[in-house]
Formats: sequence, C-alpha cells, structure tokens
Amino acid sequence: MSDPSGNRQIMHTPLVAWIADYPEQLMIACVSAKNSPISLATAEQFGDVTAQPPAIAVAACDPRNIAAFHKVCLAKHLNGIVEPFWTIWGDACPSRFLTPEALHQWHKFYFDHCIRWVINIIGGEELDHCLAALQLRVGTRHWPNGVSTLKQCTGREHRDLEKLLPAVAAGALPDDVLCTLRAITEFIFLAQGLFHYDETIHSLNEALREFHHYKSSILRAGGRLGKNGPLNHFQIPKLELAQHMGAPYQWSSDITECCHITHVKMPYRLSNCRDYHVQCCCSLDRQEKQCLFCLFTALKSSIQANGNSLSRS
Repeated sequence: MSDPSGNRQIMHTPLVAWIADYPEQLMIACVSAKNSPISLATAEQFGDVTAQPPAIAVAACDPRNIAAFHKVCLAKHLNGIVEPFWTIWGDACPSRFLTPEALHQWHKFYFDHCIRWVINIIGGEELDHCLAALQLRVGTRHWPNGVSTLKQCTGREHRDLEKLLPAVAAGALPDDVLCTLRAITEFIFLAQGLFHYDETIHSLNEALREFHHYKSSILRAGGRLGKNGPLNHFQIPKLELAQHMGAPYQWSSDITECCHITHVKMPYRLSNCRDYHVQCCCSLDRQEKQCLFCLFTALKSSIQANGNSLSRS
C-alpha cells in the first residue's frame, strides 16, 4: 500500500473483530464444547453473577508428547488444535477480537430462552392470545397467530417482540419473574446503543445485577424446562457471553443473515437442487441485469422528459 509520500509499504492489518456465533467462536478459539470461547468460564459458571477472567493463549505443552498433550487439553478445555491461524496475527487473542454479536447473543438468546420461560410459566395459548389481542400499530410487527410455535425470526422481528413481551406478560407472571424479564430486556436494549458512556455502562451493570438478583424466581416458577423435566441451573452459553461487553451494536450478523436469505436461499429455491452453485450465480446475474436495465430505462425516460419540457419552454 502507498503511504502519503507515495512510497510502497508492507501493511499488517490488525485483527480487531470477528463476527461469529457461539459454535464458530468455539472453533476459532480452539475450545471444547460447553465452555466459554473468550473467558475461563465453564458450563457450571455460565450463570454466575461475576464474569470470569479472559482466556489468554499461552504455550502449555509439547504436542509431540501425545499423552501429556491430551491430558493438558482436557484440563484446559481445549479441542487439541496446535497452531491456530491467529497465533501469527500480531497480538490477536480470541478474548479480544471475538466481539459480542447482537443477533445471536442477544436477540436469539431472548427468543430461545426468555420467551420460552414465559411460555412455560403462563402457557403458550395465553401468550399467543395476549399478543393477538394487541391493536395494530404502524411500524411494529403484529402477531395474529402468536409466537409459541414460531421457529425463526428476523432481527427486526426479534426487536419488536422484545418491546412487547414484558408489557404483555405483566399481570400473568409473578412479580419477581417480571422483574427478571424486564431487567434482561433493558440490558439488551441499552447494549444496542451506538455509543457507550460511563452512565450507559453503569445502567448496563445495574440491569445485569438486577437480572441475576431475581433470576432464581424463574426456577421456582418452573420456567426452565428441559427434555427430562425442570432444570435448576442457568448453564446458557449466550448468557455468559452477554456479560462481556466489548463492542457497540455495529458488530452484528443481522445484515449478512438477511443477505443470506436474498442471495443464497431464494436462488437455491429457484434451482433444481443439483449443481445449484452455477444456477444460483446465473440467477443472481440475471437479477443484476434486470436491475441495471430498469435503472437505464428510468434514466432514459427522465432525460427524454426533461428534454421535452425544455423544448416546450
């Protein structure tokens, strides 16, 4: 790259942020399942009030000694990767460049857990009825069929549902459970701010502290249910990752997930599901040509209209 003086220089780009969901973060950090990719927390510590210290990459054992290396990997919850790609990337460390990701770590956590807590306590039919009874409002997603059987949402629909759930659940949930729900909702909305100041950080910490103070009420009310019955813990990886606030709202995969629908899923449905790579590229090329043709005809019509108006005047 050329510097201001015109001289060509070798540039080393620092690894500042890597947007990924939880399984991808585990692979990047070379950490085994049910552990934090950015801290020393294990599954039993995911629901703790205090965040665990960050995980720092250090040389632990000679990988040529397979028995000792395997023992160290089990003790430190590693997956056995010897040379991750980021070890030769300057001072890159997963505890710093794996930033919080809004869509999966906040909105998807709310959809997978908080809404499920409400459904387990008051029932899916009751929640669906309350949401369907709301008056239509321009700019906000309406839920005429409820959300108890919903499998997937867009980022905007996640945010609209987060605005409605605490108000809809008021009166049906116990007061302490409602305080828990309101606190985590406030935390998520505060964390989406474009700028974070001392007052914002204080409000985030207070909302998180209130959530941890009242969260045991969810267990008492039977909100945490598993395949084999009630759960008495909060071993949720996204809950632990949410406590490590290190990046503003710009680090989100919401845009890329939306492009994945328009540029991958929709062209795939138009193919015959065989050799779909070529067919998807061909479909995208045709869509681009159509857009360019529409743009050209619009500009041509505009020029002709302007020319006719000038000639008449």
